[in-house]
Amino acid sequence: MKRNNVMESYIIGIKNGKCVVATETEIINNALEQEKQGIEPHYVYQPNKEEKPIGNPGWLVWNSYSHGCGVVHRRDDGKMVIFTGLQGDFSYV
Repeated sequence: MKRNNVMESYIIGIKNGKCVVATETEIINNALEQEKQGIEPHYVYQPNKEEKPIGNPGWLVWNSYSHGCGVVHRRDDGKMVIFTGLQGDFSYV
């Protein structure tokens, strides 16, 4: 998660005129909590609808028209990865 000792942060929306920021750890913990609650992963990154989706299904962590979407999926090796994009970049499976 850390790259050159810097933790990635994402702008996930706006509240009261200020940007809402979440760290990689907070985002992945949200997905882990969804998994713990029994929520099935349903979102896959598929920016080109004619091509195969990228990655396994994941959990939607944020969805904002102004700041796009964030989906966390578990790779085959167990590592949690964040995919970001616009609403049209994800398919529900």
